[in-house]
Amino acid sequence: MSIALVETIKPQTAGATIFADQNLPLEERTDVTVDELEKMSLPMPAELYNGKVVFKMASHVHSVIQATVAGEIYIYLKQQPLGVVTTDENYRLWPERSNQSRIPDVAFVTKQRLPENRRHYLPIAPDLAVEILSPTDSFEATMEKVDEYLRQGTQIVWVVITSTREVLVCTDEGKHTVRDVLTASNLLPGFELPVKTIFAGVEAK
Repeated sequence: MSIALVETIKPQTAGATIFADQNLPLEERTDVTVDELEKMSLPMPAELYNGKVVFKMASHVHSVIQATVAGEIYIYLKQQPLGVVTTDENYRLWPERSNQSRIPDVAFVTKQRLPENRRHYLPIAPDLAVEILSPTDSFEATMEKVDEYLRQGTQIVWVVITSTREVLVCTDEGKHTVRDVLTASNLLPGFELPVKTIFAGVEAK
């Protein structure tokens, strides 16, 4: 997903998120906390990097792929209720860090790891995270995010590469490219997702 700093939002749009006890508008602040972010009414999903709000803006292609991947996992979970699948949900990858949060495009969390109270951002890393890499996205920045997930306990990260219509599978054991069928046997036994299905609703160049 394309990531853009909140400065790209016009002041009149972001202005509504200025807090009475803060002298700076949101786009200039570097002291926003996760607790504060949860209470904001923002125009789109936003992560928190070192106290800086960073919006995630999706293209049509990104949205189609995101819906397809999440939908395939959801269908599987209807038959095998092993956990929950989410899209654009904020996760506190570092519960002890009040100024950091990350949003995978799609995520899966097993039942065993779901906290009882789910009214707030989950203070865990998802078991499976999916990031959709558009041609305009930075590969290096995406891979930094992948490493963050893995360091915090995510078992598998799928990086969907739209330009080459393939998926980079990342685990602690290494990274490899998949062009045929995605599986996650340790997390989703029997689940299979043909890579061509991911891109079925997206025209090839």
